[in-house]
Amino acid sequence: MTGKASVTAVETARQGLCRMIATGELAPGALLPSEAELCERFGVSRSSLREAQRMLGVAGALVSRPGSSAAVSDFSPRQMLSGLEMVIPLLPLERFLELYTLREVLEGHVASQAAARMSDDECAALVAVAQELADSEPSDRAQLLDAQFHSSIVQAGGDEVIDALLETIRRRGRDYRIFEEEAHRALKEVSDQAHLEIARAIQRRDPESARFLSMSHVRVTRTWLEGIRPGPVLFEAT
Repeated sequence: MTGKASVTAVETARQGLCRMIATGELAPGALLPSEAELCERFGVSRSSLREAQRMLGVAGALVSRPGSSAAVSDFSPRQMLSGLEMVIPLLPLERFLELYTLREVLEGHVASQAAARMSDDECAALVAVAQELADSEPSDRAQLLDAQFHSSIVQAGGDEVIDALLETIRRRGRDYRIFEEEAHRALKEVSDQAHLEIARAIQRRDPESARFLSMSHVRVTRTWLEGIRPGPVLFEAT
C-alpha cells in the first residue's frame, strides 16, 4: 500500500508541474515556487515532489539551479532532446535501426536545403572533407571526418531541432564500426563514394539529387548494419 501511494503521489506532483508548464503559468526559464508551496498545492510530500522534479529534469523540462529552486527549461532543441540523448545510446541494434526511416527522410531534407544555402566556399570545403575521408583509413580520424561531413550539411539547413536529433542518432551510429573489420573494408569505399557524390550534388546546386543520394546513403548503411549485425564499440570524440 505504501509503495502504491508513493507512486500515486509522485504522479500527482508530476502532472501538476506539467500542467503549470504547459499552460504557461510557469514560463520557460522561470524558477519553480518553493517546495512548501508546491507540496501544499499538490497535496504531496517533499520526497514525492522531488522525485517528480527529477523525472522532469531527466526529460529536459526542468533544469537545476545551484543554490535556488529548479527552473523551467528554455526548451532549446538540445534541451528538449536531452532525454533522447540518454536513451538512444542504450538502444539495442534492432531498436536503433528503427530510427533509420526517420533519419533517411531528415538527411534527405537537409541535403536538399544545403544545396540551396551553402556558399561556394562551404561547398568546396564539404567536397574537401569528403575527399579527405575517402583518403583515410578506418580510424578515429575517419569517424571524426564523417561526423564533420554530415554536421556541415545539417547545419547549412538551419533547423536546430533536426540538427540536434540527427546528431544524437549519428553519434550512436558511430559506435558500429564495421569498416574497421578487414572483411568489410570494401564497404568504406562505397560509403566514401556516396559522400563525394552527395557533396558534388550540393556543389552543383542540385537539391533533388542531393536529397536522393543522401537518402540512398542512409538506406544502404541500414542494410549493412542489418546484415552484419555488429556489436557496438563506444566511440568518444577527442
